[in-house]
Amino acid sequence: MRYMSTMLAVLCLGLALTGCEPEKKVDENSAGFEVWLQENGLIPLDEAQATELLSNRTLYGRYVGVEGGWIEFYSRGGVSVFQPDADQNPKRRLVFFGTWWAETDSTCFSYPERRLDCYRVYQDSKLIYFIRMEDSPDSPAGSLVVAAEEIKEGNTEKYPFVAN
Repeated sequence: MRYMSTMLAVLCLGLALTGCEPEKKVDENSAGFEVWLQENGLIPLDEAQATELLSNRTLYGRYVGVEGGWIEFYSRGGVSVFQPDADQNPKRRLVFFGTWWAETDSTCFSYPERRLDCYRVYQDSKLIYFIRMEDSPDSPAGSLVVAAEEIKEGNTEKYPFVAN
């Protein structure tokens, strides 16, 4: 027992001397999430970076605060196809056709069935983060709305009527 107490004291002293702190967890659905991304060295993608990252690619992601995943394809020509339920049977899936574009510090999506949404987009080695820019009934500005966990080249889901 005394050995464990000594080891714990040494570990705590070592952390204090090196300035290391355990990584703090930030609620993805809080306004502080974007600040946390920035504190960890990420900056929002600019227009050229977002266009390069998303053009002619299919993203597979997850929602924040609810179960389930989504799929979205972005053509080079600005057409986007959004499938809100990634687990749907491909023969019966519901998809929305719309447009996407990148601006100075945001990426925007417009679907006739949904409202216009613009996000600040961040990327690290594992995820692409879509951050809310304005307060909404669902979540505050600065919160994570969705995260893409996988990105593939091309229209991998073979959505119809989409030209690159």
